[in-house]
Amino acid sequence: MDRRQFLLGTSAAAGSSLILPELRAFAQSKPSQMVLMTWGGLWGDSMRDSADAAFEKATGVKIVQDRGSSPAERITKIKVNINDQKFDLVQLHDGIVPLAVKQGVLEPINRNSPRLTNLANIPDRFVQSHWVAMIYSPLGIIYNDKLVKNPPTSFADLWRPEFKNRIVLPDINHSIGPYIVPIGAMAAGKPPTDTATGFDMLKKMAGLQPIWAKDTDSIMNALRSEEAVIGLLYKSQTYTVQGWGTPVKWVYPKEGAILYSAGTAIAKGTKNLELAEQFLNLTLDAKVQMTYSERFNYPGTNKDEIGLLPPALQERVKLSPEELARLVDLDHATMAEQRPEWTDRWNRIVSAG
Repeated sequence: MDRRQFLLGTSAAAGSSLILPELRAFAQSKPSQMVLMTWGGLWGDSMRDSADAAFEKATGVKIVQDRGSSPAERITKIKVNINDQKFDLVQLHDGIVPLAVKQGVLEPINRNSPRLTNLANIPDRFVQSHWVAMIYSPLGIIYNDKLVKNPPTSFADLWRPEFKNRIVLPDINHSIGPYIVPIGAMAAGKPPTDTATGFDMLKKMAGLQPIWAKDTDSIMNALRSEEAVIGLLYKSQTYTVQGWGTPVKWVYPKEGAILYSAGTAIAKGTKNLELAEQFLNLTLDAKVQMTYSERFNYPGTNKDEIGLLPPALQERVKLSPEELARLVDLDHATMAEQRPEWTDRWNRIVSAG
């Protein structure tokens, strides 16, 4: 994804090797190409080399990627083309899916479709009415274990005064920028939906003058340069920072880690619905999802995927049953609806801090 850097590995599931025997063309007129809106960079390259290439070989239909738009811009582009749709598929992270559904830009997922055979292997928490996650990662705490002598164990430790000026957090324009509000509530011992407590904790955090990062690359680079010694980061990206030789460790907070997931939806009004379902199904195949574990340390959502990985990689991506049970699903629908108000409040609090 274009807001992250990843540690590249060797893909055991690239290109034509991903062709699945059950893939076949269905009875609809075939276009020469279909358009997938997705992230650029290494993520887009991996989609191209894996799912896109396999789909083209199986169906004869080329996948063209639109990489130039942010998730919010993807929603707008689908909406303005809804009467003559030029897009077929869109990849989004969980935090913005409620906005896409509210804007009416996604086709509903037909759980009974004969083309969505892999849905049976995807846990319910990753299947929404209009979108299905293909990868996920817990969001927790990363810290420099050379410079931090008292290791953190909880989100509350981010508020320790010794970390003043040395904390790196996503700013409000980052896709997970609003997460500091529910995290603040959790750090104070309240449920993540306690917005009042969350904003009170944001005021305290602003007083510690953290480094507010515009994207995940900036978070990782602040840790790499040791400008920051602690911050919020996905477990999967911790291996990237470690690969740079930075002495960092990742902590699963005692309050519970925040679930982050990303996946695929079908654009409302696509002229190629059956083929779009085939592509969506392909993103949920265990063999295809191996690519994203190998390249990015993301676990796939297909329950069979982890068993296909080599033992060393399984250790990187797997979560214990207890950790899976303690993943926190945020109220993304409410957060998306309130994001303009939260953004205004965040800006006022941070500027005052």
